[in-house]
Order: sequence, then C-alpha cells, then structure tokens
Amino acid sequence: MRRHIITIITAGLLATGCSGGSDDKPEPQAATEAAVASSTPAAVKLSEEWVPKLQAVTDTQTSGVCREVGSPGCVKHLTALTSVVYDVGTAIEQSGAETRYPRSMKHIEEVEAASEAYVAAECKGETESMLDDTACAGYGGTLLMGPSILMMKLQTDEYSAD
Repeated sequence: MRRHIITIITAGLLATGCSGGSDDKPEPQAATEAAVASSTPAAVKLSEEWVPKLQAVTDTQTSGVCREVGSPGCVKHLTALTSVVYDVGTAIEQSGAETRYPRSMKHIEEVEAASEAYVAAECKGETESMLDDTACAGYGGTLLMGPSILMMKLQTDEYSAD
C-alpha cells in the first residue's frame, strides 16, 4: 500500500511541475489519473467464490446428525463445516486481503478456537444433546454455525470496504 501511495505522490509532483525544469509541461490530468488507476490493484472479492461453497456445505442433508454432540456423524459433519471455514481463511491470507476482511478473519479465529476446544475437551464420543448447556454443546454450536455466519461476515466486510 505504501508503494502505491508513493507512486501516486510522485506522479502528482511530476504532473504539477515539481521536477525542477521550468520548460517542462505538466502532464494532462487525464493521463495522470489513468496512470494511478492502472497501478491500483482491483479489490479482492472472495464472497463470489466462497459464499456458494459455504452455502453448499451448510445445505447438506444432515437433519438431526448432531443431536448428540460427539456422535460419529456429528463429528464428521463438524469436520466438513470447519474445513471450509479454514479454507476461506487460507484464501484470504493467500490473496493478502486480511485488512479487507477483518470481521471474517476474527470469526475464522473464533471457529478455530472452538474447534481446538472441542478436541481438547474430548467432545468426540460424548452422548450429551447438542441443546444441553455444556461446553461441548457450545463448541459444537459454534462449529455448526461457523459457515453461515462467515457468509454474512464476508459480504459485510466487502460492503464496508467498497
């Protein structure tokens, strides 16, 4: 970003005649604006790729699969959901767009923390209900809602940045 700012300032100084010579004619305004516009990278819009993927993983036909927080079906489902959330985090990092997606990155960190806590609490194999007021049910709920909330966070971050 600093490189772009320096380029813009330099182009502006050159265009206004601060190059030192009095015989220099300043560049036309349109040419300067075109040079600045071409040096600015297009904004990354990850929601176009990832919202459909997040929607697909939440739309799986798994009604009632997580009645018990640690059942094999629930563990498999939570793993699939969490995996896509992690993939979005990787995509944000690889595109260098962490500052464009602050809410999304914070939510991904929350999902990661819930996943680690779910494993640390040894929730796999637990027979308690997902609706119980227990730590495992809380972690499971965070993981179940992770992709749905992330869809909203991605779009909110993009609308805020535009």
